[in-house]
Amino acid sequence: MLFNLPQKLQSLKMVAAVSNFLEKPDLDNVYGVGASLQGSEMSRQMGRHLMDNSRFRALVEENWRPPAVQLNELLAMPAGSLGQVYADQLSVQGLNPESTIDHSEITSPSSYIKHRMRETHDIIHVLTGFGVDAAGEMGVLAFGLAQNRHPLAVLLILGTLLKALQEDVDLAPILRAISKGFKLGLSAQTAVAFKLEDAWQRPIEEWRDEIGLPRNPESA
Repeated sequence: MLFNLPQKLQSLKMVAAVSNFLEKPDLDNVYGVGASLQGSEMSRQMGRHLMDNSRFRALVEENWRPPAVQLNELLAMPAGSLGQVYADQLSVQGLNPESTIDHSEITSPSSYIKHRMRETHDIIHVLTGFGVDAAGEMGVLAFGLAQNRHPLAVLLILGTLLKALQEDVDLAPILRAISKGFKLGLSAQTAVAFKLEDAWQRPIEEWRDEIGLPRNPESA
């Protein structure tokens, strides 16, 4: 009867974390849901999936880390560059590049993956064209699930849909964003495996071409 106790405790942690997210869907509770997945078989499956990607595996083996950059440096970059578009989005949210970095130590491939997911989240927003509203967040999560098999995306999408139903919110924009996110994620190369932060000045359209994303995401 106790053989599955660790798995059952893990499930209880996930349920509690998702419940907190449903009650208050803020960034702290998003991180709480993520923490409840650490060490789970679902997270290990994601790790295996990403490590099967030769480009991503090379990042891990090199222990490549994005160079530090300041918001004003990105804002000064050419119009339409990845850095400039990214900086504009951060500014709208009152954020800066430093706030996207996890400064905890990287000690394993799984911890590297955790860092990479966090530091690329807002970059994926601008590459895919999804906004930072509720529907846009669901689109990015669906994109990440299709590309990375991230279990966090499953729980947050499910939690958001349940909350929308509970509050009688119009589901159509959310469902359309999720559908678009899956479509983009399945057709593109694995975005988090690219050294995006090494070429902030590169036009965002060129990055989209290389990754396999539409140049004009709004029309996709």
